Amino acid sequence: MFFKTILADLESQVHDAYKGGPTYWPRVISKALISPAVHVVVLFRISALLYQHTLTRPLAFLLRSISIVWGGTEIHPAARIGPGLCLVHSQAVVIGAEVEIGSNARIAHGVGIGSDTRPGRGTPEPLGLPVIGDDVEFAAFSAVLGPVTIGSHSVIGAQSLVMRDVPPYAVVMGSPARTVRKLDEPAEPEAG
Repeated sequence: MFFKTILADLESQVHDAYKGGPTYWPRVISKALISPAVHVVVLFRISALLYQHTLTRPLAFLLRSISIVWGGTEIHPAARIGPGLCLVHSQAVVIGAEVEIGSNARIAHGVGIGSDTRPGRGTPEPLGLPVIGDDVEFAAFSAVLGPVTIGSHSVIGAQSLVMRDVPPYAVVMGSPARTVRKLDEPAEPEAG
């Protein structure tokens, strides 16, 4: 399961137009060798595995620190992210603890996903965490904060601040984000 997830992450880095072609696997291998965004995703997968055991948690946080220095990305080892994670550019991406993201997420640079906190004195108290569906795309410098649900196949526009639920197949933009367009849902196959 672990290696299948990493393979799905690697394959998500190469555009679908190349699938089945002679340059597909050379592109996947070259991304794996030289792309800091891919290195950060692999480091996250290993740190998430290490985080599951109390004795190896310090190593998980060490790998998180390495990914911050190496790729400019902070993904908490307790985040639950499905296979096919693609960081388009790894700089300034922050994903908090306990965030749930489905499979095949595409995340551009400067994206923040995490809990909202109450203003006040002392230690802030988390108000909830985002739950994100499958095949969601995040444009540059967008943020998703608090106990929101992002429906599958949605697109979060650049510099958007999402603090309310987003339905599936929606394009949201603005601060605060609002739905600006509905994407076409695939047609149901006819029973025959």
